[in-house]
Amino acid sequence: MARSSPAARRRNRPVPASRLGRVLWWLRWPVVLAWLLAAVLLYSFAHNLDNLASNTAAANLPSSAPSTRVLLLQEAAQRGQPGTDQATVVFARDEGLTAADLAAAATARAAVARLVGHVTGLGAPGPLRPSADAKAAEFTANVTSPAGSPASNDTGAVQAVRRAVAAPVSRAGNGLQVAVTGSAAVTADTSVGNLTVLLVRALLIVAVILLLAYRSPLLWLLPLVGALAGMIVAKAAAHGLLNAGLTVSSLSNDIVTVLVLGAATDYALLLIHRYRAELQRHPAAEDAMAAALRRTLPTLLASAATVAIAMICLLTAQSASLHGLGPVGAVAIVSALLVQTTFLPALLLVTGRAAFWPGIPRDGQPARETSRFWSGIGTGVARRPVPVAVAAIVLLGAACAGLAALHTDNNPVATVEGHPGSVTGERLLAEHYPVGDTAPLVILTPPREPHITTAIARASSRVASVSPAAPVQGYASYSVTLSVDPYGPSGYAAIASLRTRLDRVAPGSLVGGGPAIQYDIARAAHHDNLVLIPLVLAVILVIVALLLQTVIASLVLVATTALSFAAAFGLAALLWRYGLGFSGIEAQLPAYIFIFLVALGVDYNIFLAARIREEARHLGTQQGTLRALGVTGGVITAAGLVMAGTFTALSLLAYVPVAEVGSAIVIGVLLDTLLVRTVLVPAALLTIGDRVWWPSGRAQRGGEQPRDLAASAP
Repeated sequence: MARSSPAARRRNRPVPASRLGRVLWWLRWPVVLAWLLAAVLLYSFAHNLDNLASNTAAANLPSSAPSTRVLLLQEAAQRGQPGTDQATVVFARDEGLTAADLAAAATARAAVARLVGHVTGLGAPGPLRPSADAKAAEFTANVTSPAGSPASNDTGAVQAVRRAVAAPVSRAGNGLQVAVTGSAAVTADTSVGNLTVLLVRALLIVAVILLLAYRSPLLWLLPLVGALAGMIVAKAAAHGLLNAGLTVSSLSNDIVTVLVLGAATDYALLLIHRYRAELQRHPAAEDAMAAALRRTLPTLLASAATVAIAMICLLTAQSASLHGLGPVGAVAIVSALLVQTTFLPALLLVTGRAAFWPGIPRDGQPARETSRFWSGIGTGVARRPVPVAVAAIVLLGAACAGLAALHTDNNPVATVEGHPGSVTGERLLAEHYPVGDTAPLVILTPPREPHITTAIARASSRVASVSPAAPVQGYASYSVTLSVDPYGPSGYAAIASLRTRLDRVAPGSLVGGGPAIQYDIARAAHHDNLVLIPLVLAVILVIVALLLQTVIASLVLVATTALSFAAAFGLAALLWRYGLGFSGIEAQLPAYIFIFLVALGVDYNIFLAARIREEARHLGTQQGTLRALGVTGGVITAAGLVMAGTFTALSLLAYVPVAEVGSAIVIGVLLDTLLVRTVLVPAALLTIGDRVWWPSGRAQRGGEQPRDLAASAP
């Protein structure tokens, strides 16, 4: 049989019947080309964001904190000069250093000295300093990096130092321990995971899930192409916000990467799910797409608006990184929505029904509306909704008990995963040298009152020593060593007491330095938790109530989401402490985890509740809930698995705060997807019955027959 010509095939192609279908037909290629052009033009701005995102202490500090002012004064004094980190080489033997050990340490120091001039940024090592107990010795070397590129030379310099000291130590015999620690080593040990690795891992995870969901060699690729385009637009917009003065931390940058990928893929799953069903009802693909957009867009808009507005609430945060994450996160969600409701439909129309090969949906083909698996779960819940709801609440409540294992630790060494040299070296220094030696405070005082300042500092019970330092921008400067753990409760109490006493007798004095920075971050985090948690819950409650036009159902959804967050946080705390061996969580991270778990948890509940509301209008609450669960169970679960998969990539990075945020969100999304949305929410709605729709009263028992599947939300 002779093949038909392209012109003949075009003549035989079904003509769109709807006006929107015809518009989509004419716009498909212009939209594809416009997105590709935008991705090409904006790529350089998006790529630069990766280089400009800040991982410094200033990225987390409130602008008004005393330690921020000290940091700014120090930066102003060093403007244009290279940034400096420190590598500390420590040698230790439990029985006491022998003469051979000291000789090996001196040989190692000489080996490091020979590297100067050959290793970029490495400075000459200082003198070898024995400990008071004669069981350890240490020397330091500065590592400088170009201005504007903080810590860019740390990894190479630290690796070179570690190689140089290894040979002399091995010749000294067993028992002599050596480790390279300090700020340069911490940077080197947390730079294993980078953004490229993160993106590749996330893409692979999402690709596998999409392949399993669609079982098509082409269809899985289209959502990923859209997500990558959305990521470029989101990061380019974040670059613009950064240039406008907003703080974009490295953690925020990492989160944007996985957030856009996860959210964009979720939106794509819901749209493609509807589009596939509509292709079985419309001869023309354009009409099917028009119907799919009409049915899914309101729910997608509501979902995106909920997350975006929750992100905007972060503008009330004192922490600079949280404050900056708000607009950046909102831009990420809007970009994900925009790309998957414009670029993805255009790609699907360009590829046509063939995108679904080999399971191509045909016009008139019977549509399987509900899943037997999810319908079976719904039926089981409906038999005894009260015991099921109580059991789910008890399980989640038990998981909340894990919060007792939560411990905050803002020591910079706690950001390093495992026990590399930076962690081992810090432990050795703490065992054999004054505890505050590695993290001194900095006091800046007006030059008219230096004697009062030093007298106040030396008189403080938790201060071990005070020594003068080089003046900073007209201030007299002093280095203060504490006699207690500078990053523990006693150290923070010492900082607060020192500031209070100096404010009384030497107004204008400032207490900064590493421990003071972490103290101010912890105080800001406490404020942010008290403000953000009730604010975000209230805002989400209002949005959901407006969407569903009901108060009781909205309270149920928000309450179950809040319970899910607490349970996920409890399970994550157990995982961090007993499974992964992390020493604690930074004080500012709970707010990150809360905002994502609550916003994303409500997201999936919105998808389900919107469908239940539509079905309940015709079937009553009980049958409407069962039908909605059967129809949406597969696609919403796939969306949850995609989001969990993308954040799994985040949890695999070597930087502990990023891994903690990623793992907590994975646990939370899985709880929301597999327990809260599947069991608890349906059981709660069935327990309450038709009253759950008060005051709208839209559900009617045994009303008219159910509408066609196309007439309701995804």
